[in-house]
Amino acid sequence: MRILLVSCRFPTNLAKDVQGTFRRFNLFLDAFKAIAQLDILFYVPADIDCSANAIAAHQKNLSDHWGIPINLFLCPQQTVSEAGPKWQQQVASIFDYKAQGNFVATSSAKQLDALEACLDRQPDVMFCHRLEVMTPVLQARRSLPPIFFDLDDIEHISFARQIRQPPTRLRTKLYYLQIPALCRGEQRSIQTSLRTFVCSNLDQQYLSQRWRLPGVVSIPNAVSIPEAQPLCAEPTLMFLGGYYYFPNLNAANFLIEQIWPYVYTARPDAKLIIAGTHPENIRSYHSDPPGVEFTGFVEDLDHLYQRTRIVCCPILSGGGTRVKIIEAAAYGKPIVATSIGAEGLSMNDGDELLLRESARDIAQACLDLLNDDNLCQRLGTAARQETIQQYDRSHVVQLIQTQVQAALEKETTVNVQALATS
Repeated sequence: MRILLVSCRFPTNLAKDVQGTFRRFNLFLDAFKAIAQLDILFYVPADIDCSANAIAAHQKNLSDHWGIPINLFLCPQQTVSEAGPKWQQQVASIFDYKAQGNFVATSSAKQLDALEACLDRQPDVMFCHRLEVMTPVLQARRSLPPIFFDLDDIEHISFARQIRQPPTRLRTKLYYLQIPALCRGEQRSIQTSLRTFVCSNLDQQYLSQRWRLPGVVSIPNAVSIPEAQPLCAEPTLMFLGGYYYFPNLNAANFLIEQIWPYVYTARPDAKLIIAGTHPENIRSYHSDPPGVEFTGFVEDLDHLYQRTRIVCCPILSGGGTRVKIIEAAAYGKPIVATSIGAEGLSMNDGDELLLRESARDIAQACLDLLNDDNLCQRLGTAARQETIQQYDRSHVVQLIQTQVQAALEKETTVNVQALATS
């Protein structure tokens, strides 16, 4: 069997590209490589060299890194400037999701041609990683093989939450006009796919019951289970993320500017560790806030978690599920999170973590954990056990293989009309 994987998440630095979307892509890659030959098409930023020699070098590096032979194809993304005048894009985005945000990158004839060149190799199955790569699929001028589509974030929910975040201006509110078109794009993508994978049972129920869409399956985010760690005696809080991603950046600003002052006033011996790439995007990065350490990218996660007593995840927007919470739980760390931060996870307030919403309440929960070893131990142990049962990477890889094989046994071909004219 040959599977064509299509994604916009091209790993340019295999050591550092370990954020949630890369981890999820690799989760499916590991599931597919055990059952099929892989062709992989990446839509890449315009500054990536797509010459034949460069593609051959990338193919060798990725094959060696992943431990499998792959056939690699690269296609440059369309830039915003290539998509036409800005006013024209803004008007078009109200009626067509392909004119919105990241989706512009895969909406031109060049990206469609690249997809159809890969389809000429007659793959038995396609795997589409995230909504942006469904854009050329929905314009296909031929019948398609069975499609497995990973909608790790329900995009219209994530987009609506982002709009609600400050600053709220008239221009920001006008983005609400784009949501109906985005919903239609998601619906068509799901209807075109044999199976659509989402991150949680909550997302599955929303799409299956409220939208009455077929073939939606929950495939949770997952981590390899590390060795359990003893409780850290030092009064340290930690937040981990990539700060080029708006929900993480907004959460870091909220944590440092509104939550941390309460904690630091009550416990001036405490330390807040802000770990992850691009911390320079955080507003307070250059002002040296008291008690805050910016680590940048951290290679040794074991050591980072050894230094951490509490993981605080005050996420206010976004969708899907947070790998950072699953990872912290796997290490047995007590966690304080917002309801959006822990959304979709099978962890309950007071049992596996503490859920709080306001800055003062989050700070008080962190102070309670700094002062109560027994509470830390109870929450951390329960969170780790839940992660072993629900989010162990090896089990989720097997779940993907089972779902794909079962779906293909029921339906081996999908006849899709010329979607570009529908």
